[in-house]
Amino acid sequence: MTAADGTRIPQTVRRASAALGLTPVSWTSPPFGLSAAERHIVLFDNGTSAFVKGATDLETAAWLANELRLLEQVGGRFGPEIIDWLNDDQLPVLVTEDLSAAYWPAASGTTRWRAGDVDAVLATLAQLRALPAVSSLTPVPWPRPWWGRLVERRIPARLGLCSLDWLDRHGPEIIALDEHATPDNRSIVHGDVRSDNLCLLPGGQVRLVDWSDSGLGHPLHDLITLLPMLHLEGGPRPASVLRDPVDMIVRLAGLIIARAVSRREMPEWLRDVLRRLAVIHFAWVTEIIGLQ
Repeated sequence: MTAADGTRIPQTVRRASAALGLTPVSWTSPPFGLSAAERHIVLFDNGTSAFVKGATDLETAAWLANELRLLEQVGGRFGPEIIDWLNDDQLPVLVTEDLSAAYWPAASGTTRWRAGDVDAVLATLAQLRALPAVSSLTPVPWPRPWWGRLVERRIPARLGLCSLDWLDRHGPEIIALDEHATPDNRSIVHGDVRSDNLCLLPGGQVRLVDWSDSGLGHPLHDLITLLPMLHLEGGPRPASVLRDPVDMIVRLAGLIIARAVSRREMPEWLRDVLRRLAVIHFAWVTEIIGLQ
């Protein structure tokens, strides 16, 4: 099936348009999203638009189904509104509100936070974690304790984060805190809050997108994972915003440092970001424990 100008219409766009009873005029693929899901912003013949996200395999189908479950709880307030869900004999397609007219801090390739944006994001996360937990949601993945292996392999020293002597003296204390951390699945969490997964409406309301990794988790999970990225983008030092719970901060810091040295294939830009985040996470841990 082709458009009026002869361009072939992607199957995901074709299915969504048929379900809505509309004709697609144009469609573009937004420059965000790291998963293999197919994404399109579609303009229809009646002047409306929608964001169409289609699964490409069984893994992305499961992620999309999870995103649907969360948006049924938070869509329209914390995330985009659901327009339609196609789940017939083909891979599913999720159709949601088009937020492309909002302000996206990371849209230009260089993250640009305006005055008040960071405060609005932090306030939104506080409102999100205040929502009552929904028992039908699944827990977000709880990371394993990494610090034992990191210290044993001298990873922080190899990354230039500390000396070997420092690691020998303080490593056991950090390992003990890491092993003390336990899951606390009493809040709805997004699971992947970062600048390219959020936008701000003209009235200043924040909308989070890509809820594939969301579920139930620790009330401060999203804030802990966001603060180092904010600092990397010119925001406040993490310890100036949050100093507790120490064990949770230590656990998530270990995960980031482990990812920074992982042998898993990834784009070089992503590995560079992880290494820079590892520096920030390590400084955060040492500051709140008092080991600077």
